[in-house]
Amino acid sequence: MRQKNSQEALMDIRHLRYFISIVDNDFNLSRTSQNLYISQPALSMMISDFEQREAVQLFKRSKGKIIGLTYAGENYYNDAKELIQKYNEMNKNLHKVTKQITGNVTIGIPPLVLSVVFSEIMPNLILNNPDINFTIKEQGAYVLRNELLLGNIDFAALLYPEHISKNIIDSVELVHSELAVFLSPNHHLTQKEKLEWKDLHNEKLAIFDKTFFIYHQLTSAFELHNVYPNVILESSSWDFLLNSAKINKDLLTILPLPIAEQYPSNDFVCRRIKDPIPWIVTLCRLKKNTYSSTESYIFDSLLKGFS
Repeated sequence: MRQKNSQEALMDIRHLRYFISIVDNDFNLSRTSQNLYISQPALSMMISDFEQREAVQLFKRSKGKIIGLTYAGENYYNDAKELIQKYNEMNKNLHKVTKQITGNVTIGIPPLVLSVVFSEIMPNLILNNPDINFTIKEQGAYVLRNELLLGNIDFAALLYPEHISKNIIDSVELVHSELAVFLSPNHHLTQKEKLEWKDLHNEKLAIFDKTFFIYHQLTSAFELHNVYPNVILESSSWDFLLNSAKINKDLLTILPLPIAEQYPSNDFVCRRIKDPIPWIVTLCRLKKNTYSSTESYIFDSLLKGFS
């Protein structure tokens, strides 16, 4: 059997409307054609084509005129009215999705990621959805990973690799960048255009604390490259780390490269590292058989915002 293409499907909807209109106008084709703004011969041809295509007689006829519905026609008329009503509601609801979404959603985002990655998207999402109650948990990705696994948050912005089985979570990449060194313009390492890991050996360093995934990434990188910086400061505040490096010519910090791109300043210098640590932000949620309409809508909206 030949499948109908999309144009034929649209024609079927039109035929249904014409069919309903004929019945509602007491089978008066002249009046129906006037109401539908089509010619009566075109309407008569449509009826004939419709019945031939469906291989069923919908109308009773006497002396060439339509006088009523057959038994099949009556059933078809009732079904057609129900279908058209549903079709109209479907198209109407298509443009009212956001007005129908209500509920609560909790999103875990590390402070740095919130400032650098979500600063534009999150406010717009909240303002455009006043009926949704948003809760944003600002914690390090290392902590948020556990919060997500415990089901305490609906979504989490984590860093790749998340070290969670793909059988447990859905994970979508949002931003792909790298970590870089931030330092005072007066620091001696600014003389190099690109740094190597060995350049950081014994250097005074300020980094994120243990609740942040970046801390564990850096620790692994130092061990891998046999580098042992002098870590004198740990903090959960990225702007504190950056300001500390800006005003101390002997101190440096390691932060995501997008900070230099989003907050350019003459008060600090950013140097990329050879063989850098990737900084990949992902949006994660636990795998479920079904999601609430609020969860699905917010997940789709976030992905759309980053696309």
